[in-house]
Amino acid sequence: MNTDRKLIRFSAATGFSVVLEFGTIEKMKTYEEKIKNAGLQCKTIPDFSLNFDEADLFMDLRSPECSAQFDLEDWI
Repeated sequence: MNTDRKLIRFSAATGFSVVLEFGTIEKMKTYEEKIKNAGLQCKTIPDFSLNFDEADLFMDLRSPECSAQFDLEDWI
């Protein structure tokens, strides 16, 4: 079982700091490519804790509910 977290952080066009968590590397890379193609800075991060790290928005896109609510186009 792979326990590595698949996280990216980017600065949205709105100026917000956004962290996204994914279930697969493939999905993470797809989002990362779209963000970079929009001209925004994006980086893979090893870990994120809601208690200790800062982000204006954290979305766990492994959850079907979160995935359905999050539209990347609104942020890029």
